[in-house]
Formats: sequence, C-alpha cells, structure tokens
Amino acid sequence: MRPLTRRVFVGRFCSGLAGVGTMLPIGTARATYPDRPVRIVVPFVVENRAGAAGRIGTAVVAKSDPDGHVLLMTTESSLVIAPHIGVPLNYEPLKDFAPISLLTRNTVILVVHPSVPANTLNDYIALARGKPGQLFFASSGVGGPNHLAGEIFNRIAGVDIVHVPFPGTGGAIQAVVGNQVGAMWGFMAGLIPHIRSGAVRALAVGGKERSPALPDVPTVAESGLPGYEATSWIGLLAPASTPVVEIVWEAVKYALQDAAVRDILLRDGSEIVGSRPEDFREVIANDYAKYGKMADLLMSAK
Repeated sequence: MRPLTRRVFVGRFCSGLAGVGTMLPIGTARATYPDRPVRIVVPFVVENRAGAAGRIGTAVVAKSDPDGHVLLMTTESSLVIAPHIGVPLNYEPLKDFAPISLLTRNTVILVVHPSVPANTLNDYIALARGKPGQLFFASSGVGGPNHLAGEIFNRIAGVDIVHVPFPGTGGAIQAVVGNQVGAMWGFMAGLIPHIRSGAVRALAVGGKERSPALPDVPTVAESGLPGYEATSWIGLLAPASTPVVEIVWEAVKYALQDAAVRDILLRDGSEIVGSRPEDFREVIANDYAKYGKMADLLMSAK
C-alpha cells in the first residue's frame, strides 16, 4: 500500500482499536489493550524495516513480545516464498506468527520504459526472443512476488530476460522511469501514477481478469500465454500466542469498511479481502505448499 493509503488505513485501524476496547468487560486482561502505541512493521517500503524481500522486518516482529503492540504488515514474500529459496531465516513462518487478516490481493503488472520498442506483450516477447540475455527486468528484491512473476514469465514465454533486484519497490520503479532498466514486474498501486503520466507503458496484468483500474490493459493470459497468473497479497500478523488477535481483527474490519480506505485501495487496483484469522491461516498454509512445489524455479532464480 502507498504511504497515503497506509496513513488512512492506520488511522481508521487505530480508531477501530479504541472503539473495540470500550466494548470489553472491565476487569478482563484484554480490557487494557492497547495501553501504549501499536507499531506496525512494514518490511517492504507505520515503521519501515525494509530489505531482503521483507525478511528483515518479518524477523523483527517474530521476536517481539506477543502482546499485540507490534504487528506485521507484509506480502507472501517473507512468509511462504522465502523458505523455499535457500536463504537463512531466523524465524519460522508457520509457527512464529498469529495471522490476523488477509487485507488485500494485488495484481502484478508488467511495464516497460517508453523507449522499449514494444507496444504489446507479443511485441515484447518477440523482442526478448531476438535478444536472449540482453533485456532486463527490475523487481523489489530476490525472492519477492514480483521477481517470481518475471521468472515464471521467462519460463512460460521461453525467453531469457535478466533479473535486476533492487532493495525495495521504489528503487525498481525509479530505475525503469529513468531508463536504467527497461522493464519491471510490479504492484499496480505503485505503478498506476507512472502509467497514467506516460513515464512507463503497461503491457499486461498478471491477474485472471483485467483490472477495473486499468481496463484497457490486457491480461498476460489473453495476450497469448494461457495459464499465466501473478498476483500478490498483503496481510496483517502478530507474533505467535498473541492473545488479542480477535480484537485486532475487529479493528481491521472497521478500517476496511471505511469509505476513504476503500476508495484509495480500489482506485489503486487492489482487491479488498479482509478475511478472518482462521481463513488467512489457511491461505498461508496453502501458499506455502504451492511455492514448495516450485522450489526448483525459486532456487534457480536466486
């Protein structure tokens, strides 16, 4: 989520916490929550602990006290992709966290600098096939969902476009806007302003359907690569054994029902989910197994 979106969401979330707290029975342990500022660690761009495709910030939360005052807002990268790329982790994704809610699903989109001689995805594939190993795509880091989107595209399209990782989405976007790297797979929310300004050209979205935010941009599948899908999610978690998960979930639900939050998220191309804790836990488990089956691709793409 972009800074404005995060500020609005966090503001409504805090209001939700305050409201839920007033409904708790006096004398219960949970009635005192929260009793100090709640930190939300965002490991990919509120307290930013960026780097290593989200693994640094994720580890910070894993080692925090399980009292609900330190939360993690992250993508699937640090939880269900990182364990399968052979990098050391000082946390256990399926054991060290209490899922609270899957907040949004987010479409991954392929953009190129206007100087790239490709107006369609088929143009780009033809260009890449004619120049194996000579084209480059940026991402927010090794092992992230955007990196994976590019590697899956390479495999399905039969091309060799070289990955250039950056320490965060902002650096990757600026590299493409500045024409240091010709293309990138990125989240729609961060790229829409640059697409609309003409700084980059959108070739295709990775979802099963076109995005309402960019209805003229075709999907990868309808452009000639059936079966391709690249989407990501953003979720909120707490350290394992946190006793106030239901309280935090109620605050999340309150925030996601707010008109200002919904307007910004939908305008940026996000799909609002707001799942319950048990449903989010199931998503994490299923995606962990899914990416485990793709370990060979993940390891080769390091």
